[in-house]
Amino acid sequence: MSGVPFGSFGFKVEVNIPGNSGEMLACFQEVSGLSVQLNVTDLVEGGVNHTTRKLLGNASYSNIVLKRGLCDAGMFDWINSFVKGCGTTAMSRFDGYISILDDAGQVVKKYKFENAIPVKWDGPTLNVMSDAIATESLELAHEGLSVVS
Repeated sequence: MSGVPFGSFGFKVEVNIPGNSGEMLACFQEVSGLSVQLNVTDLVEGGVNHTTRKLLGNASYSNIVLKRGLCDAGMFDWINSFVKGCGTTAMSRFDGYISILDDAGQVVKKYKFENAIPVKWDGPTLNVMSDAIATESLELAHEGLSVVS
């Protein structure tokens, strides 16, 4: 282990959509939501006045948000296929990977998310007084996150 932290600027996103295994969805400028939280329930025991017991519950995962510059209708069309229920492949849950890359483009850390579905698409904010690039985001709900490598 080198002890040097990884940069957050080099990464790739891959999804395993049924029928298109290992396909890269798009190039993104930002990925957020790599988070897991264990739910805790307080248990007050009769006669035990010095503490409250903490019971572990289920794990919950934050939605993953993918942002990119608006360049085509691909992400909107994809979530729209879920909205309209167009075909069984379009409605299938999928697994995917988010890989952090080093300066040479080699994977240094790889996260796997499981059983994902797109749940939200945000289009660009348009403002005549701004010179910012139009961006869109896609939010994915999923059922598991693990470190692969």
